Amino acid sequence: MRAWRTLVDIVRVRRERSRARLQLAAMTERELLDCGMTRSEIEYELRKPRRQR
Repeated sequence: MRAWRTLVDIVRVRRERSRARLQLAAMTERELLDCGMTRSEIEYELRKPRRQR
């Protein structure tokens, strides 16, 4: 049962990150700056483990 829970958690995190990437990719440079991010930081931030964000 523990392995199943781990797999479900992995899938959930990947979906969240995928949605975040799509949202960030759709943002204008101005919107990203308002959030305090640049395009080069997006991928770096999304690769961090959840506990480090």
